[in-house]
Amino acid sequence: KNLFVLGEPGQAKSQAIDRFRSHITDAKQFNVLMSKGIDQEQLFGRLDLASIIPGHISNSRLEADEKYCNMRKELKQLMDTAVTDADFMRLLELQGKMSRYQGALALYSQGTPEMITKGKIPDSHICFLDELFKANDGVLNSLLKVLNERKYTNEGITTDIPVISFFSASNEIPNFNNPEEKCLRALYDRFDFKVCTRNVEDRSNRMKILKAKQNGTDSCICTTITLDELWQMQDKVHGVKIPESIYEIADNILYELRRKEITVSDRTYFRSEERFSR
Repeated sequence: KNLFVLGEPGQAKSQAIDRFRSHITDAKQFNVLMSKGIDQEQLFGRLDLASIIPGHISNSRLEADEKYCNMRKELKQLMDTAVTDADFMRLLELQGKMSRYQGALALYSQGTPEMITKGKIPDSHICFLDELFKANDGVLNSLLKVLNERKYTNEGITTDIPVISFFSASNEIPNFNNPEEKCLRALYDRFDFKVCTRNVEDRSNRMKILKAKQNGTDSCICTTITLDELWQMQDKVHGVKIPESIYEIADNILYELRRKEITVSDRTYFRSEERFSR
């Protein structure tokens, strides 16, 4: 699920999220400091022009073709070992064969747009969108479906987003009573969990932090979990049977919150019920 952290500047919101993410090993991480200048390509990747130019083919398609990959391995071996004229003739022959095969693949798959997503959100498991609401309207609108359904559509291509959790932190949230910012409520609502931070108030805790920083133990990561272990735990959670009485308790809570005019959307409520049902 998605987590939003709200607090004053200097309360280590980003550091806390980064520390938490660092405990998950093997997971592909993506993080970005949002601003008006951030565009969708920086988040989701860009169109591979080779996939739409006649006679060309994208590298991702070539890498996915077993026959072409085998010829490429053979080419590499010949390049490393060729010493005789016969070897070089074989090298030229294989080069021509690969070129013709590549042309045939381009003809077969032409007109099918592809996105280059390596190192971007569609290639990640954990994403940190720092200062989310400072992004421009286009980016914020593109995130609505991503945060809710884990799908992104561009150039007619819908990409599945494998992200487990989105994190965000901010010093402020929009004024939802302002007509110009009211539309951002839908984005804010897509974060299932919301946490407010505050300064360290207890003196003993402040002393503990100062000593840890002095000793160099404040950044020590003692416990980690692998991505595979995380998947296994989630599979076990899906098998948990929840009594019907829990639904009734959850609905009573919803009733009381709405009676006190505390906003809880149907999206948030039914996504919670979804967790219960698993």
